[in-house]
Amino acid sequence: MVRATSKGFRLHIGFFGRRNVGKSSLLNAITQQKVSIVSEVAGTTTDPVEKPMELLPIGPVLFVDTAGVDDVGALGAQRIEKRARRLRAPISASSLPSLVCGPSSKKSSWLNSAHMEFP
Repeated sequence: MVRATSKGFRLHIGFFGRRNVGKSSLLNAITQQKVSIVSEVAGTTTDPVEKPMELLPIGPVLFVDTAGVDDVGALGAQRIEKRARRLRAPISASSLPSLVCGPSSKKSSWLNSAHMEFP
């Protein structure tokens, strides 16, 4: 039974990347459920969305959809800093962190702008 396995014993698979690159769509496609809200509005996902399930032949996993780490506008830098703090736990807990990039994404630009450092 999938729900019987506690969160700590699951393989954590986190989706990370810029806003509107398809992290939520990817989670919905993999689970074949509407787990995360998908919108053309950048920044729709603001907090981590978790979905436990059984992934054969691996076993029990926990998928984690996260908010985009880039932002624009006057408050953008403050939001990036706040998101970086909230992302540390899901990234650190991920057994398999997955960077989701859109067709024109530049991986290093948002990583550098977020000022995230992880051990």
